[in-house]
Parts: sequence; structure tokens; C-alpha cells
Amino acid sequence: MQSNVNGQSYVDVAAELGLGETVGRYRSSVGADISITVAVAVLGVVLILVSGGAQAVVALGAGLLALAALAAWVTRRKAGRCRYLYDNGSLTVDHTGAVTSLFTWDDVAHVRVWVRVLYLVSAYVEVLQGRVELKDGTVVDLAKPDYRDKHELVAHVEKFAAAAVLPVKVDEALRTGAATFGPVTLTGAGVRRGSEFVTRSAITNVECGKTRLKIWAGQRRPVISERLRNIPDVAVLLHLMRRWPVADEPEGEAGVTA
Repeated sequence: MQSNVNGQSYVDVAAELGLGETVGRYRSSVGADISITVAVAVLGVVLILVSGGAQAVVALGAGLLALAALAAWVTRRKAGRCRYLYDNGSLTVDHTGAVTSLFTWDDVAHVRVWVRVLYLVSAYVEVLQGRVELKDGTVVDLAKPDYRDKHELVAHVEKFAAAAVLPVKVDEALRTGAATFGPVTLTGAGVRRGSEFVTRSAITNVECGKTRLKIWAGQRRPVISERLRNIPDVAVLLHLMRRWPVADEPEGEAGVTA
């Protein structure tokens, strides 16, 4: 992944590297930041108005206004940060429009998509996670910053990244007779996870939920159950499970479905 690309405009960089047509633009979500900034500013004004000339209260109100001004400056810069997706890659820009990082789909080694469940006092919150692991070891976290339309962003990235990884996994399967996806290994005989194994003919159901991949063989409990965050390229895994034995002509991006 490249960073700080000579401060060039993202339009120039995309054209120079042949990233292709724009697929989507995703800005940082700043709704909460704006609400907090406004609340702090209002509190500062109220304190000054009701201070009755008390210097300590006026000073506190002025301090809150200064804090609100700083928060507004930070929020404005954050609002200007953006991720662009293209046919052939992705890049990020800062509030000035200069490119801060980029990678092509050919740079992708793996992609992981799962849902993180945060348990609160009387409820829980599901937070979509997406991480792109590049061949140089860089990890791109699609959950930071909190992009607007994050579900659409992650879906697009997984689609393009899976299309890039698929030929690699097809080649691995053709050479070794198996394709490994973290703790899960797919072979002509079946699917293995550690000491757990299920033959292809015995599989009765495959469920890729929000947090786990589960494979049943008729029993009440799944034979194989693994956290999605531990399984790279799960869309490719499911694709190959449906189409094994693999062909030596890898399919294009449209053929990879989760």
C-alpha cells in the first residue's frame, strides 16, 4: 500500500495508476461529532449568559466555547476524509483532497468480514467489521473511521477482493488438492477444522451467519463451527465449496458470491 502519494489530487493518482471507473465514495460519519460540538458550544453560551458576572463561571463558559471551536475544526477535517472505490483498487483522501493511501485489488492477500457483537447492560449492538490484508503485511480496517454506508462499502470491497483472491486459491487447490482458509481446509474429500472433519456427501447444511460459519452433517449440532473473524476469504471458501472440483479457468468477480 502506498501512502502520501506526493500530495497529488486523487483524480490524478487514479488516472495515473489506471484504477478505472469510480464504484463508490464513502465519507466519514460525523453526525455524533457535530451533535457533541453543538452541545458543548450551547452549554458554554448558557454559562456565560447566566454567570451574573462571576469570573469563574465566565471563564468556564469561555473554555467550553474554545473546546467547541477546536472540536468543530477537528470535525471539519474528519468530514473531508473520504474513501474512493474503483474497478481496480481503492484510495483515501484527506480534507484537502490529497491522496493519503491507496492499494489495488492485486495487492490484496486476504479479506475478512464479520459482525462484532457488543453487549450492553440490557441489549446488544452489532457492529460490522471488515479488514483487508495486503501482501506487504498492511491491514486496512474498513471500520475505521466509521464510514457512512459502511455495509455497502464492505460488500463492494469483499466482492472485488474475493475476485482477486479466487485465482490464487484455485491454483492452490489444483497444485495441492486442498485450499486452506485459516483454520478451515477444503479438499476433494470434504471440509476439515483441526480434528473435526465432514465428508462432502455427508454435508446437509452450510450456514454463514453474522459471526460464525457452521457446517452440519445431519446432527443437531454442527460438525464444524468457526468464528468468521478467524476465516479469511470466506466468500471464496463458499464459492469453491459449491463448485468443487475446481476448474483451471478461474471465474471473474461476478462469479464469486458469498
